[in-house]
Amino acid sequence: MDATNSSVNELASLLTPNNNEVLLLKKLQGLVTNIKWSPTEVAELFDALLKRFGSTATNDPSNLYSWMMKMLHCIEINYNTPSWKYKSKKTVIELVQDETVTDDNLKECLADDEEKQLDEILEEIRQQMLNQIDEKLLDDVRDIVSSVDKDLTSGNEGSQYSGLKKDLLTLCQAAERTHFRPRLTQMVSLCLMALSKTGRLIQVGTGEGKSCIVAMFAAFRAMRGEKVDIMSSSSVLAERDVKEWQTFYKALDISVSSNTNKEVTDLKECYKCQVVYGTAEQFAGDWLWQRFHRMDIFGQRKFQCAIVDEVDSLMLDKGHHVVYLGTDMPALQHLNPLLAFIWATVNQFKNIGTGTIVGQTYPFHQVVRENITTGKDVDEFTVLQMAEDTGILTKGSVKTLRMNPSLYTKIMSSITVNQLAELFQAAERVFPSCKFALHCMNDHGALEELNKRPQNDTAEIQRVPLLLTSGGFCQYMYSDQDSVLRATEAEIKRALHFTPCELSRDNSSCYIPGFLSDLVDSKLKVWIKNAFQAQTMTSDHEYIIERHGVVPVDYSCTGVVENYMKWTDGLQQFLEMKHKSKLSDMTAITNFMSNVGLLQKYGDQIYGISGTLGQQAEIETLQKIYDGIKTCQIPSFKRAKLFEVEGVIVKNERDWIKTIRDVVAAQIKGPLDDDKRAVLIICETINRAKVLDYALRDEAPQKKLYVNNNMDNTAIFANKLKAGEVIIATNLAGRGMDLQVTDDVKKAGGLFVVQTFLPKNARVEAQAFGRTARQGSPGSAQLIVCSSHLSELLQLLVLTKELQSLLENMTSITPVLQESFLMQFRLYQKGHRDEESKDMSTTLSHVTENINFGIKIAKKVRDDLVTKRLTSYLECHIPKIKKEEELFSQYLDMLDGLYKSRTKKPSDADLSALNFFWGMWLLMNVNIEDSIMDLKSRLKTDLNSVMKKLRQRESPSSNLHHYTVFGNELREKGHLAESIKMYTKAIQEDHCWAAIAYYNRAFAYLTQQNRRQDQNCINQALEDLQNALKSVELYCEQIEVTHRYSTQRNKDSHSDLTTRLDNHINARSTVLLFFKENINKAIKKLDGHVKVEESPVYCLAPLPLLLLSLLLTESVTLNRNRDPLQVHQLISEPSFDIFHELKCLESLGLTHVYTLETLSSLGGFFSKISRTIYRAFNWMASYCKP
Repeated sequence: MDATNSSVNELASLLTPNNNEVLLLKKLQGLVTNIKWSPTEVAELFDALLKRFGSTATNDPSNLYSWMMKMLHCIEINYNTPSWKYKSKKTVIELVQDETVTDDNLKECLADDEEKQLDEILEEIRQQMLNQIDEKLLDDVRDIVSSVDKDLTSGNEGSQYSGLKKDLLTLCQAAERTHFRPRLTQMVSLCLMALSKTGRLIQVGTGEGKSCIVAMFAAFRAMRGEKVDIMSSSSVLAERDVKEWQTFYKALDISVSSNTNKEVTDLKECYKCQVVYGTAEQFAGDWLWQRFHRMDIFGQRKFQCAIVDEVDSLMLDKGHHVVYLGTDMPALQHLNPLLAFIWATVNQFKNIGTGTIVGQTYPFHQVVRENITTGKDVDEFTVLQMAEDTGILTKGSVKTLRMNPSLYTKIMSSITVNQLAELFQAAERVFPSCKFALHCMNDHGALEELNKRPQNDTAEIQRVPLLLTSGGFCQYMYSDQDSVLRATEAEIKRALHFTPCELSRDNSSCYIPGFLSDLVDSKLKVWIKNAFQAQTMTSDHEYIIERHGVVPVDYSCTGVVENYMKWTDGLQQFLEMKHKSKLSDMTAITNFMSNVGLLQKYGDQIYGISGTLGQQAEIETLQKIYDGIKTCQIPSFKRAKLFEVEGVIVKNERDWIKTIRDVVAAQIKGPLDDDKRAVLIICETINRAKVLDYALRDEAPQKKLYVNNNMDNTAIFANKLKAGEVIIATNLAGRGMDLQVTDDVKKAGGLFVVQTFLPKNARVEAQAFGRTARQGSPGSAQLIVCSSHLSELLQLLVLTKELQSLLENMTSITPVLQESFLMQFRLYQKGHRDEESKDMSTTLSHVTENINFGIKIAKKVRDDLVTKRLTSYLECHIPKIKKEEELFSQYLDMLDGLYKSRTKKPSDADLSALNFFWGMWLLMNVNIEDSIMDLKSRLKTDLNSVMKKLRQRESPSSNLHHYTVFGNELREKGHLAESIKMYTKAIQEDHCWAAIAYYNRAFAYLTQQNRRQDQNCINQALEDLQNALKSVELYCEQIEVTHRYSTQRNKDSHSDLTTRLDNHINARSTVLLFFKENINKAIKKLDGHVKVEESPVYCLAPLPLLLLSLLLTESVTLNRNRDPLQVHQLISEPSFDIFHELKCLESLGLTHVYTLETLSSLGGFFSKISRTIYRAFNWMASYCKP
């Protein structure tokens, strides 16, 4: 009986696989899927390993698994391919078969990481298909590098050299004295760039010493007497590289600096240096200061040579990014009520399922009236009377509503959905032009039609679909987004009024100055679409909420929080309303420089370095944009040991989290005691990084989160990563991040990178994987993708392939063979070696085939989409950029002519009016279909007309605020009569918004007859002040409209809390109340001869507020040079709101406020105080400019 039980147990153990054996099979399969071994070669290797293990009599068969796993792990982490050969010219299999090589020696041989020789490097360059290198160039490189390398080794000074040999030796000697001896790959890279007559982009692997190549090439060009601009991917890296390589440049007597975080005077000195490090944004911004604002920053510096780090990111991913300097356009603040109303309107729409969208709720009588096409004189009470006549409304209801329409909700509250349907059907009978398809939500929450059309009904009138609700209300129904957009636009236009016009007091209308009507007409559809887009965007994905507001995140490429970027066309404002953040005003871009435009200023002298230049389509795109540029991929100085574990696509987010959790746990715990590693997890968004951070709370206690460049992250990277440590990051860690690991982690296989999404292109993927396996060290990486995170197209393709694989597996014998192999391996461990060894190898050759195509299909589709995007980039984005920059150049030429034609600088008022016109023109006139010649001709004509108007003191845009500013300039010169005429023009242009013009004109009258005012003068001033008061009321009402509509969405239990938006709107209202109080005081005192005292507009605010702002300004001053972000955040604080709003009024023309005093008043004393405060605030304003 015992023998029988023993046999049964033995048979059961043979039939039941354990986890270790399954892991071994996966290791063997990984050689095929990840290191280019064929199934036959894996079988041969396995057979050789078995024989090696069996050849040692001391080996215990029970140790076979652990011994085999260690050997396979060593091959895996050192990325030993079947064709790899050791110095002895033996392959992996041959080394395994060599019994004279001990196990320890075998591991050392497999881990061989000697640096490549020059001929090996050049041969790899020659074999690269995308390298644009001819044999003559390679021969020259070989001659130069081999000669210099020999002299560096022997200590020869190379006095016999000339030309590039001499320069290279000088550079290498300087680098060796100050840092280290440059590697052969670095010398080859320098020579390839130095020997290129036109620009060249080179791909240098991550960790291969790009900063050394950049410094050496910059010094080489500087030694030729040229100015060199080095564009880093961030200001931190620019400052780091200057500091790191300063001694190298000093050894060569080359001046170097960085252009980051500097004031104007420091920038002038910076650009005198031979080599300047910085960011593309800073170079472009400084050029705009020089060219547009005419500040002498560059001096005599020309665009001679550009060296771009991470060149693919700047040229492709960010090529169309635009840098612009902020231009004050407070007049665009008038658009805020409209934007708020758009936001409130789009939030009325919701999807109720089955592809149906419903809009906002309307009283039934309003809907009936809107759909009556005959008998337009029918009013709402006629429709309501019909409801009373049918008995649904009680007698006298209509009479009550005529007297008090606000009782509608109360009177109609008892009306059911079915009764409402009867009312609509009665309306159809009375008004034949009305036809409705009536629906309701039934008790099960499903949509149900109440009046289905008979099948034989062939009426041509289109029925209007409605969703009925109780209480006499209904909603329009829409089946597609275009219909929703049209309905939204119609709703907005009903509430939109352009001034001057009759003002109603319903507190729901949006009043926009008439000079903005063309802009609204051209952009309304775009703003509506952006409002709907803002609804779909989420925090910690496309943007984050920071102290300074809603900030974009470059989540798909770099993961960087872009503190100084804002979305255009209302999207920024809609997101601010969504999160009740401080509401920024829309702006029109008047000056700009794209990355493409900046680089093209260097002609054919653009040199770039990146770890990932991309595939053929991307390289061809670069060459079409930048004429004459060539590319080359530089091999790594040691053999690359990146082991890429085959990626997987999982069905849903729950499985995605579990898969990542299991992979991370396996790596930080290790299948063997000495296999514990560190892990970097790269996520697409901040939100998903936080999800995984929570999910790994138990499996990875030593984890850190790296998702925001605004935080102090130094502690995360202060020390080398140890075994068991995990960093969860966004793409912030995917480019330019040099992660160091301990020797124990290197020995276990190096850093393991998990990329948890399918990157938008292969370059972003390669950058992430490039965080590991650097400088010849081992490392591994894997893609783990959630299907639901992919685009619909990719999801469909992956699902199709899964179904295909499922059908194939139903007839496949692979699972049977896998079970057979596992059983054979168990038998072999029990001592049946000779019988099982050959059978195992044969079986193994059939079960290690690569059958997982899901991730490959996803990558293939991704790469095809990249090609299409690049085509669109070339055909749409680049032409638009070039058009706008050509037009901007034409505008700059006009400004040049304006400056040259006058003996002194044009007035600020003229420049402000010109810039406003140009910004509006650019917004409304540039279309992709228009030819550049037509656009330039149109701009020339329009600019000529503008200049003519300015000479006649006319506003080019019919902007009343321009007339106010014109009047202020005349008043400051003492031309009071002429200033009064300008204020009068502003009032005539649009009296509704002319509060400041009325106010300024009143005090111009009084000042003109100072202390001797006649009654007509006093009456005129009094009338103007009263009109100013009425106009300020409109400003206040529209601020209230903005506040009400922008906060209408998502009313919740916390709605009583004061938000940042509330604080901002309150500050704006408070400043207007200060203004009203000043006007009222003047009206009260205007009863006889008065003395007019003027003070800066900032004196509207109480003295304590002014003093607080001045104290805060001191903080701004102290931090400006050290931390620009901190300054940016500080001036966004609520404490600065009053100051900003006063500054806005100043820009609109309210430069001064006035008080009326008697002869015995202390006005003169207070006037002196006000002038002191004015000087302080002018100083403050200069520091708070964006």
